[in-house]
Amino acid sequence: MSQRRRSQAMLTICKWMAVLLCVAATTAAYADAIVQRQSDGPIEFRLRVSDSETLIAEPLQFELEVIVPSELQVVLPTLDQSLGNWEIIAKEVREDLPHADEPGPNSRRWWVRLTLETLQTGEVTIPSVEIQTLPRQLESRSENAAIDWEKAGSLVTQPISIDVVSVLSQNADPTKPEPIAGAIALPTEETPSSSSLAGVVVGVIGVLIAGALLIRRIRSRGEISNADWARRQLTDLRSQWRKQRLSPDDCARQLSPIFREWIGSMMGRESAVTSDEASAWLREVDPAIDGELLTMLTRADEVSFAGISATSSEVDSWLNQSDDWMKQLETLQVRVTQEANA
Repeated sequence: MSQRRRSQAMLTICKWMAVLLCVAATTAAYADAIVQRQSDGPIEFRLRVSDSETLIAEPLQFELEVIVPSELQVVLPTLDQSLGNWEIIAKEVREDLPHADEPGPNSRRWWVRLTLETLQTGEVTIPSVEIQTLPRQLESRSENAAIDWEKAGSLVTQPISIDVVSVLSQNADPTKPEPIAGAIALPTEETPSSSSLAGVVVGVIGVLIAGALLIRRIRSRGEISNADWARRQLTDLRSQWRKQRLSPDDCARQLSPIFREWIGSMMGRESAVTSDEASAWLREVDPAIDGELLTMLTRADEVSFAGISATSSEVDSWLNQSDDWMKQLETLQVRVTQEANA
């Protein structure tokens, strides 16, 4: 009797392992980014969301760029705590920058990046965002000068549905656990056989694969090192670049934070530091650091904040040199850790 129960328990574990494997394999694949573009005469905006599918509580990048003639100014929406059912956990804003694609001071650029998270599952909508444009209030304008309010206007983004996946089944309720035997309906008089042992082996292999896939999607500081996380992010970025799913600008925007977050961790910060902070710290603690790494950080800022686009050859060069930069940072990480523990 006890042997039969052990066999049934093994089958139960095997089936749940198979479920976990299926969920992990489904959620591990990276979805394509979502991009919206809209224009109203000389006014243009671009909205980019990093993925159309994500895991529960996993960060999602939301970027909004608005380009207007120099005689206009942009009023961005107030986005502080939340955006619909998404929590805003980080925010970067750059306002009234020169737009490098236009010669002279004839075009200006506003840019905002949000990092979003949600604890809901299923289709979770990022709501519409309204951007207003107004005639620029110049200090040189006399009080009696008429303002052409007909130039004022607004643009509204379209709602975006994101598929948020949980590792639990759709019908699972953590507050009301059900007996496993009742949910799976195991046979009660099944005798041990070689097939049950094979199922256990398959289940164990499934758990190992599922764990690897989940770790690939969910970064855990307590389980993997900064170096391992950075290399995995770099591998994914290279794959997206080779598949031509990213523009040079998008690749530059995603490459820089990989290094800035690792450097920020060595500096004792809980998130990515700015390029200026990272460069200043690296020059201070390791004057021999590769200058090309610092150049890449500066160029990525120019792409994000000044609209100076990156070229494909630049991105190829950065990705080819990234392994050497990783080795330098890994050596520096060891030194910093030893000094902290001394």
